[in-house]
Amino acid sequence: MTREPGKPATILVVDDDELILSALRGLFLLETDHEVVTHSDPVAALSEAQGRPVEIVISDFLMPHMNGVEFLTQLKKIQPEATRILLTGFADKENAIRAINEVGLYQYIEKPWKNEDLLLAVRNALAEHSLRRQLRDKVGELDSLIRDHRDLSDRHRSLEQELQMAAKVQRNLLPDELPASYGFRCMGFYHPSTAVGGDYYDCARRPDADIVLVSDISGHGVQAALTSMLLKAIFQEQAAQADNAESLLKEMNRRLHQFLPPSMFACAAIAWISADSSLHLTNAGLPFPYLLRKGNEKPDELPLSGMPLGLFPDALPNGYDSRSLNMETGDLLLLTTDGLGEIRGSDNRFFQEGGLAAALTEIKGSSGEKVIQHIMKQAAAFAVGDSYLDDVTIVAITRE
Repeated sequence: MTREPGKPATILVVDDDELILSALRGLFLLETDHEVVTHSDPVAALSEAQGRPVEIVISDFLMPHMNGVEFLTQLKKIQPEATRILLTGFADKENAIRAINEVGLYQYIEKPWKNEDLLLAVRNALAEHSLRRQLRDKVGELDSLIRDHRDLSDRHRSLEQELQMAAKVQRNLLPDELPASYGFRCMGFYHPSTAVGGDYYDCARRPDADIVLVSDISGHGVQAALTSMLLKAIFQEQAAQADNAESLLKEMNRRLHQFLPPSMFACAAIAWISADSSLHLTNAGLPFPYLLRKGNEKPDELPLSGMPLGLFPDALPNGYDSRSLNMETGDLLLLTTDGLGEIRGSDNRFFQEGGLAAALTEIKGSSGEKVIQHIMKQAAAFAVGDSYLDDVTIVAITRE
């Protein structure tokens, strides 16, 4: 039972001597602002305590119907937080000690009492009562925080499980393997910065061509991952009927603009490998590709740019740069998303500036799988701290 904030404390005085009740009532009303309730009958006092909060109970020991220890024991069951004080004669000290042990007596005061001592005991008892109430409230707040934390932990655990399932679903969207046909072998690598990401690569196979897509959805996390699923559906549908890479990108742009929220877009590049072993490369906003000629010492950066997909309903004329590549046996084309080049090193430079070209030079002439492994090893050595702030996707296309 708790008193409303701001209301005065209540002192319940129980004694079968009306003179003592009158004296105590007058003392507390004169010297304090507390509400004073007096009873000569302990049974009546217990009945009133059922319906009103009491901070302090002062009880005589020798009373009819029940003694002070029995009364305080019953009252403790009704209001366990009330502070209990026993008034006792000299001969009742043994019973006072028993009361301390049995009912958690705060203090016993001998009759005749000194007003100063009794008032001091009441002030201290109220201060302790207030501290106990504050402690109880703080413990309650702490319990609530613990429950909230437990709920948050459960929700976080559930969210982690859902993200893990989403990550599995997203990885299942990637092809089991990229094609090895028409004189080319393709290898893919994907590393999201979080459980799920917006990077994506895929291949649409037709009787007359293999169409390889590398894409990077703006943003990170769940929204980007959902958009990558949309992109896969659009790519596979449109690749089956497109005449060339440019027309495919234009239709993908139109469809994405219908579904993406404002400011979201997708960068992409398409390698169109025809049955006659020709390769046509078209870029829509991804970093410049690299071409590693087996006979050249350094890789060539191909300055192909283009408008990202989904920003506008219609693609601009000549909005996507294209090039047909004449690749010899052992040559390798490397397509990446910007997450690889933006890995930051100790000198605050990006991997695109300080390490990628060198890593490609070191591994020229190797298979696509070894090139990707070497690039990621060098990127990890180049990186400082948690610098994988974006998803990383690499596709290597080798002329066999």
